Amino acid sequence: MSAFDKKVIIAGAGDTLGSQLTEQFLAMGWKVFAGYCAGDERREPTDALVPFGFDPMDHFYTMAAQKKVGEPVDMLIVNVDKAFDGEDATIEGDINYETLIAAYEYNCVGALRVVNTFMPLLEEGTGKRICIVTTKASSNFSCYDTAGFAAHVSRAPLNMACTQLFNGLRPKGYTFRLYCKDVENGNDGWAAEYFTRNRSYEPEDLKHSDEERIVLRDWMAREVPW
Repeated sequence: MSAFDKKVIIAGAGDTLGSQLTEQFLAMGWKVFAGYCAGDERREPTDALVPFGFDPMDHFYTMAAQKKVGEPVDMLIVNVDKAFDGEDATIEGDINYETLIAAYEYNCVGALRVVNTFMPLLEEGTGKRICIVTTKASSNFSCYDTAGFAAHVSRAPLNMACTQLFNGLRPKGYTFRLYCKDVENGNDGWAAEYFTRNRSYEPEDLKHSDEERIVLRDWMAREVPW
């Protein structure tokens, strides 16, 4: 078995979690296609690491990134995340609707654009797994604050979009992982293991396994209610 029998695209490899995921997948022997947004510090290319630029808001630039990768992959990780408003911005104050729309277009529509763009490469691969990085604030159940509301509001519709993607793609052999990163503490060492593990044989009802439904999980492997 060659070192690169498994290949992953990490769209958003430039932040703390993206960099950590890159290291973890390289350590596991995967070939990593690492996508960096403008302003991100890129790693130097190696046989196992292929860096490329992409912009979730730019269809043509992202299509160019697809051509840069140019080969079948087994997994796509979408780590598209931008706050847009400050920590002090709340929905009770003066709402900047341009900021609200920008957050939605980046965090939700942008993430979907990335999925759609790289789907042909997933279709040619054998893994067919789509992993979406989000936050607990995307859950009605788990959001307790009022700050940064534009970012919170922009991630919730992404959950519904993933549900519809799941409904259409699960019968075609795709599986999904939705991971709530630990924004405050950065305890995300479990992320790569969650993305790669087959959870269909774990001791819970098969129809409730992570392979047969959309599940939000946090960095401690706990299910986050929606």
